[in-house]
Formats: sequence, structure tokens, C-alpha cells
Amino acid sequence: MNIIIVGAGKIGSYLTNQLAEENHNILVIEKDKDVLDRLLSLNDVMGILGDGTDPNILREADVSSCDIFVALALEDDTNIIATVMAKNLGARYTIARVREPKYIDDLAFMRACIGVDNIINPEYYAAKEIQRTLKYPKSHSVDSFLHGRVNMIQLEIDKDSDMLNKSLKDLSMEGLLDKALICIAKYKDEIFIPDGDHVLKEGEFIHLAGDRMTLNGIYRREVGIADEIKKVMIIGASRIAHYLTHLLLERNFEVTVIEIDKDKAIAIQEAFPKAVVINTDGADPEVLAEERITNFDALISLTGADQENILISLVAKKLGVSNTITKVDNTQLLKLTGILDMDDTITSKRAASDFVLRLVRSKENSNGFSIKNLYRLEDEHVEAIEFNIIEDSKIIGKKLKDLPIKDDVLVAYIQDGSYGSIAVANGNSTIKVGDRVLVMTTLKNLSEIDDILE
Repeated sequence: MNIIIVGAGKIGSYLTNQLAEENHNILVIEKDKDVLDRLLSLNDVMGILGDGTDPNILREADVSSCDIFVALALEDDTNIIATVMAKNLGARYTIARVREPKYIDDLAFMRACIGVDNIINPEYYAAKEIQRTLKYPKSHSVDSFLHGRVNMIQLEIDKDSDMLNKSLKDLSMEGLLDKALICIAKYKDEIFIPDGDHVLKEGEFIHLAGDRMTLNGIYRREVGIADEIKKVMIIGASRIAHYLTHLLLERNFEVTVIEIDKDKAIAIQEAFPKAVVINTDGADPEVLAEERITNFDALISLTGADQENILISLVAKKLGVSNTITKVDNTQLLKLTGILDMDDTITSKRAASDFVLRLVRSKENSNGFSIKNLYRLEDEHVEAIEFNIIEDSKIIGKKLKDLPIKDDVLVAYIQDGSYGSIAVANGNSTIKVGDRVLVMTTLKNLSEIDDILE
């Protein structure tokens, strides 16, 4: 597909890399020469040095033959203007990155006004992910599928686990996984989709999916009854912090925000009078101690610098904070430094990239938009994809056990298209037109449900 991306910042470069790996024709428009040169040196894509809101630059990029146009510049106004121009010049599908709350309170109205096909807000996605994570503080990650009706948490199998040294078949027969499903496993450096004969080992990480009540029961059994998180400290009054503060106050959390910039501190205080806002340096260990950080249930580092966020979380852990969440856009930092003992990390660019990838793969499918959602897990080694079952699929009406499903593919959940009920898939499950199916796989580039078949 012909895809044009405006902006080669963190999200633009990340998305360019992901799309280039899927062999699309990518052209990037960027006005900073050094930024563009760095992107082009790392990816086999084309680039134009210029302003994405310049009609002549857009014509030079041949926007009229563009299948998907994505505006990811830092400024909302730039992205809005660029997508409006691209649409009028003939781009088939346009996506704008819009982050300001004043613009996204009514997305349907915004899309209608500016004529853009879709709007993405990475910071809001990140805030929602953090809010979900706070429900399971001892889980290493929390994900949500099928409109939030299926959640998935990551747990480590320790020496006291009821699941230790048991196969997945044994766990099902013993009722330890009633209405739940182990979808992904990681042992040492190997990440895979486990089958029924797989035996869980000490130190293995598993991704466990189920409805909220089921997961709550297994979570309490495996990690004990942890104290509920209600008192949260946020370092940095970023856009993510703005959305997160709103989400947490709505759910009656006690929220304290520390921000070194006076104007930002005043702005978030005016926006959220019920929050406690302190204008000081949250990266200073003495400040954290003075603010009695150990009285908080969780600390969330959301400054603009990855290194600072990592440092803050490590200091918080050293001071005795039980739960930390850290925004790290450059996840290579964690690998290169060996700093892997933080509770959770959040990467806002990944959610935005997943959103665009879903649209791209759906557009490739000549039958229509069969992919409804796409998520990448375990450092992008695993994809979770929600497919809408449309006509002419080869899997319709057949039992899953009778289908030649590829290795490293798990049909996890099926949502009935008629009644909306959700069930764990098994060998006797059948799928019909209108159903929605959640698939987990270590394979790449699945664009329709039939791609799971040999």
C-alpha cells in the first residue's frame, strides 16, 4: 500500500519502522533535515524534506495516489491542516494525531468538522493502559480485549503457585483455569503460544485471559489479597498525566501531581481542583522523601525524559514504594542498561502504531474491515487480533478441531454476533458470520481470519 506519514518524531519513526517491515511503500515528510536523515538511514523508505501543511509538498508527495495518509507532527493544528489538505487532494484515508483535550472531547464532531477519517491520541491510550494496570498491581502487564469484557494479566509462576509443574490440560481438568485461558508463555528468552501438554515451570511468565471476576479469583489465589490502590502520586504534568488524573478522579482515587514547571502545575491544578498539585522537582530523592512517598500506594513517572522516569521509579522502589509505573518510549534503554526490575512500563507510541497497523491490514483485505483491533505484546513478539467474521470465510460452520490451524496460533475467545455472549474457544467451538474472534499468534502480517489456516 502507498502510505504517507507526516512527522518523523518518536511515533512517526516507530510507525515507519513497523510499516516498512510489512513491505509497504512508505514516504515520510519531515521539516527537520537531521531527523529525516536519521530515519532514512535506518529504514528502506522514501522521504521529502518539507512542511506537511505546504500544498506544493503534498503534491510533490503525490498525495492523490495515497492509500493512507497519517499526520503525526507534534502540533495538533499541523496535523489537522495536513489531513484536511490531503483529503481534498485525493488521499483515500486520513488519520490525524490530535492530543489536546479540547479537541477530543467529541471525536465524532471533530471528524465531521475537519473531514478526517480517524483521530488517534497516544497519550489517552497510555492513560487508559495505566488505569487498567492499577487494578492488578502485582501483574507485570494488563491488557483488555472485546470491548473490555476480556482482560489479560501477566503473572510469574513462583515456587508456591498452584499451577507449578502442571500441564494446561491438568489445570483445566482440576478447575484451576475455569473460564480462563493461558494464551502466551515466556520462559527465559523463549516466547510462545502454549498447547495443552505444556507444563508450567518456576520462573515462567504467563499471560492469563478471562472476564474480570474470573481473573480476580485467580489473581488473589496466585499473589494473595493485595491492598487496593487508591492513593497515587504522578510525577510530571504531561498530557498523559492530564488524562490519567481525569480517569482516576472519576474513580475516586486520591491523586497528587508533582510538576517542576510552575505554569504546567497551575494549569493541571485549575483543570482538576480535587487533585493535590505540588510545584517542585519530582526527580529529587530528597523531595520524594519529604513528600512522604511511602504513604502512596503507587508512583507513576510521566516526565518527558525516559532516563528521568527510570531514575524516579528506581528511587521510589528504593524508598519503599510497592508499585511503580514508568513511561519509557525507548524500551531499548531497559535492555541496554539491564534495568528490568521496575513493576510496569508504558509506551505510548506503541498503542498509536497498533491502531494504524490495524487500519492498514484491514484496508489490504479486499473483503472489508475484518480486523477490528490489533495489539502487540511481549515486546512485539506476539499479536492479539480481533477479527470480525465476514462472508466467504473458510472457517464458518466448522469445528475448530477439524480446521488445519497453523502452529503458533491460538483461537482464544469467540463473541457471539447475535447475542453478544463471550466464550472461551475449544475444539468443539464453531464460528458464524457476524461473530468476533480473538486470536493470539507469534506469526506476523495476519490480515484476515483465514490467514490462521495452513
